[in-house]
Amino acid sequence: MKYLIYIVLLTLITPTVLATDEPFYLADDQDFPPYAYRNDDGKKAGIVYDLLSTAFTMMDQDIKYELYPWKRAQKIVSAGIADALVTVPTKERLSFLVASEPIIIINFTAHYNNDNPKQDQILAVKTIEELKKFQLIDFHGDGWAEANLKNHNVLWTHNYNTVIKMLALNKEYIFLDDKLSIQTYIKKQINDVPKLEKNLLKIKHGQNILFTVPISLLIRKDSNHSGLIKKFNETLQTLKESGEYQKIINKYIL
Repeated sequence: MKYLIYIVLLTLITPTVLATDEPFYLADDQDFPPYAYRNDDGKKAGIVYDLLSTAFTMMDQDIKYELYPWKRAQKIVSAGIADALVTVPTKERLSFLVASEPIIIINFTAHYNNDNPKQDQILAVKTIEELKKFQLIDFHGDGWAEANLKNHNVLWTHNYNTVIKMLALNKEYIFLDDKLSIQTYIKKQINDVPKLEKNLLKIKHGQNILFTVPISLLIRKDSNHSGLIKKFNETLQTLKESGEYQKIINKYIL
């Protein structure tokens, strides 16, 4: 009888034990410089990529870190294929994901074309509410924008790349983004497509911080790795206290 109980308990416990030996599968955005992207050699790079790779090494946890188009990355996680993604913890996402402490805080400012006749008004804007009288541009899949710009006049495009190209070529649009991200992307685009340099350099950046958002590690609540959140938070704090956190960020500051 004792032997039978042992076998039953072993059957119940074994899947959980084996599951923790599986790599932590993270699906991230392949086009989110300087946070996560492919460098000129095609290798994974970025602030978030380096921070998470370092943290998971410290945690002694294998990680499968894959980059995809953003819509696909989100679908892979929502379908239960990948364990997690890194993004803004919106209310909708938190219905099936659990969020870590912020990996990094992003300050959103207004970005516009230098030929925009309303640029003085744009530079004076201090709240998102004040942007209702302007033509904004963003892309489907940007969870933060979809949640916070519902009542604004927004032209929704396919992806980040399309937004930047349209911002560079059209004087009427305003795009909300963090300055480091958009500057890094513009620099990369100029290197990749030199003929667009003149237009890309027309994109200017407002200084007023209109919104601040956290970028967190979001793990599926039903993932076998959901219990890693606490350990990850502790490891992230250790990285900050050691100074390694800031060293990684400094590598990407223009």
